[in-house]
Amino acid sequence: MFSSLNMRHMRSFVAVADHGSFTAAAAVLGVTPPSLTTTIRQFEDVTGAALFDRTTRQVTLTDTGERFLPVAKRLIGDFEEALGDLDALSKGIGGKITIAAAPSVLTRILPAVISRFVVDHPDARLRLDEMNAGEVHAAVAANEADFGIAGEWEALPDIAFRPLFSDRFGVLCRTDHAFAKHPFVTWTQLADQPFVGLGPESGTSAMMAGVSGEPRGEGTAKAPQYSGSDFTSPAIEDAARLGIAAAKGVMKKAEKLARAQNKLTGQRTEKAAKSEARAGAGDGASAMPITLPRPTVETSNTLTLAAMVAQGVGITVLPELAARVSDMTRDKGLVFVPLSAPVRQRHIGIITRKSKSLSPIASLFLHQVREQAAGLDLPAALEWY
Repeated sequence: MFSSLNMRHMRSFVAVADHGSFTAAAAVLGVTPPSLTTTIRQFEDVTGAALFDRTTRQVTLTDTGERFLPVAKRLIGDFEEALGDLDALSKGIGGKITIAAAPSVLTRILPAVISRFVVDHPDARLRLDEMNAGEVHAAVAANEADFGIAGEWEALPDIAFRPLFSDRFGVLCRTDHAFAKHPFVTWTQLADQPFVGLGPESGTSAMMAGVSGEPRGEGTAKAPQYSGSDFTSPAIEDAARLGIAAAKGVMKKAEKLARAQNKLTGQRTEKAAKSEARAGAGDGASAMPITLPRPTVETSNTLTLAAMVAQGVGITVLPELAARVSDMTRDKGLVFVPLSAPVRQRHIGIITRKSKSLSPIASLFLHQVREQAAGLDLPAALEWY
């Protein structure tokens, strides 16, 4: 019975639901209103469910239509993604990548990687969405981004977090502040200072609320292990199993990439673990709770935060890379002073869905991020995993 339904019915249903009008939806789809009405009536007849309530003035979804709409949109998205994978397989690697990331990652790390990537892959199209940590995790979970690069957040059932790098927390203050002349500042010295800070929705604020010195889950001592599936898509894997030569070639390259990445990640993880051990040696307070001064001003944007500091409203605490980004528009007007006793680090990682493989082009881009980012000339001391 349902075999008579196809993507035309799905697209028609979504178009009418989105536009609330058969006439407007028909114009978008490039069909006549009577033809669209017939398609929707066929859909309702086959399913035995009324999807729309119709009046002379408007078209609204029924309760059944409301529940089915997100399902229909997901089916259309999955279908288009599968076609994209097949197109990439037949024409070479190409397609769209949607990346959700923290501001410091977007401004300091990704531009250099992207400048080389688009030369190697001219058919690739990238969409970059700037978000805080919580928004990045939510966007990946909702399939609104292929992957994310941001700090840790609360655990979500289908989300994997793989540490990429860490940077230490410090004070951002004006050059005429007393702290600016110190090689480092202790957390207890912040107690009586006028303070401005990020809101609870930010990843930095969430990390300050915890006491762990290493990333959640695996920790820095355990390197994630990759396989060829991490660098391909289900469509290509299925094609390889069917014996399609082009797909088998892609899978062979993917396995080679996975072996190289496992070796590189293991080396970085060992280096980061040793560095963290050195940073904590003699600290004696690595698990001590951190209590920041109550902020006079709270914001969700690091550039706004830097503007408050520059005007003398107060000092703030940021990870080093975020602080350097905040200082980009100031001509040596602000200074970053590392915090100690204890040394605290922010862990930035790659956020993906456990239940979904990345597309071939997204996998290649992520591999290039891992390969090139650690070699960038950055204005902050980062530890790469």
